Amino acid sequence: MGLRPFAVVRRALEAMARSPYLALTAVTTIFAAALLTGLFAASLSGGQRLLSAWAGEVRLSVYLAPGADLEQARQAVAALAPGRQVEAVPAAQALARLAEGLGDDARLLSGLGPDALPDAVEVAAPGIALPEARALAARLRAVPGAAEVDFGNAWLERLEVFLSRARLLGLALLLLLALGTAVLVSNTLRLAVYARRDEIEIMKLVGATDAFVGAPFALEGLLQGAAGGGLAALALLGLHAALAPRLAAALPPQLPLDRADLLPGALLGALVAGGAAVGLLASGLALLRFLRRP
Repeated sequence: MGLRPFAVVRRALEAMARSPYLALTAVTTIFAAALLTGLFAASLSGGQRLLSAWAGEVRLSVYLAPGADLEQARQAVAALAPGRQVEAVPAAQALARLAEGLGDDARLLSGLGPDALPDAVEVAAPGIALPEARALAARLRAVPGAAEVDFGNAWLERLEVFLSRARLLGLALLLLLALGTAVLVSNTLRLAVYARRDEIEIMKLVGATDAFVGAPFALEGLLQGAAGGGLAALALLGLHAALAPRLAAALPPQLPLDRADLLPGALLGALVAGGAAVGLLASGLALLRFLRRP
């Protein structure tokens, strides 16, 4: 018996129509798994976007050791960071900036002398990526008299490490979630296969191949998985539309998070394709027992 695509599609749709509860259960299970995966992936994507944006807004500060020549250090920094805005900040000016930033709490600095803070050279680096900022900071450590170079790297690098570990953990959880979902859905589909066991055995007796018997079930799992993944993608878009105004209000204007930052088209497509793959795997697991019978 040869495979006829239209006949396979018709048999798969008829099977789902005869067992709508089982089909709905499979779709719902895959939807829940895909939704959780999408939420986790969107969080990582947003975190990476914020990391890149924050890194691009940093100012690198070269703090000088006592007695270092500020003008010589400024010239050295300008040579190491061509095209960047470089500013020499004497200790007294740095202290005045700090007092201005503290506002009413500036009185806390009343007991400090003008040399309480070190002289510094600041480099404005708009649009710089975190690896480039790290490389520039390494070069600036060679500035004569430099005691320390800072660009907010301590917390930026902690965030970078966290996101890197979260991606690895997310990948492991994704694999476990996909396998667990496939097993759950396969148990659901197995009920549909069991309900049609007489039909399957008759087809096998008259010479039907495993491909002929299994194709409608495989397509059924594929369609249910794609439906679950597609519904998860739509739900994520709905959540973004509902939460986007609050998210925009909570972030600084220079750090916007667009829909493409959180939910890129590749992620939405992957949810649909991943759901279809899980449904196909589940149908294969459900059929394995029956197709192995002599």
